[in-house]
Amino acid sequence: MIYQGSARYPVHEAILHTSATPGDWWRGKSGQDVLKAFWQWHVKDNGWRKVGYHRVVMPDGEVLHDQRYLRSIWDIGAHVRERNRGTIGICMIPVHTIERMGRFEDFYTSAQRDAVRSYLDDLGDLTDLKWVTGHNDYANKLCPGFKVDAVDWL
Repeated sequence: MIYQGSARYPVHEAILHTSATPGDWWRGKSGQDVLKAFWQWHVKDNGWRKVGYHRVVMPDGEVLHDQRYLRSIWDIGAHVRERNRGTIGICMIPVHTIERMGRFEDFYTSAQRDAVRSYLDDLGDLTDLKWVTGHNDYANKLCPGFKVDAVDWL
């Protein structure tokens, strides 16, 4: 079981997100370039101690987890107001700009779908993962751009 923070909140949920970037923003960027940009936005611009997400998923399916930038799964994230304890924040880099609600494939690649599912399977081996939700389940936002149905991900 994964427990977060000194209060040892049990992790039972993963929350899917999108980066607020244009659909072609990622082109020509390495995973390291992406993490450095997130570091600028979350740490330098907002004063956080690390990027608020636990994982970032690139369009080619690479799952970024460099703990120099991202939160450890054992740390409380900073990705959904009032819903960070006991959750894992997974941010996907869109390949199309999000301006309206749609379907997963309107914004992301099949490699990202496979990578997120695989990561969630691995996460389920470490903790009692009960829910997969979207940021839009907890805030009036488009993020991640589609309605997350847990049965599609667990």
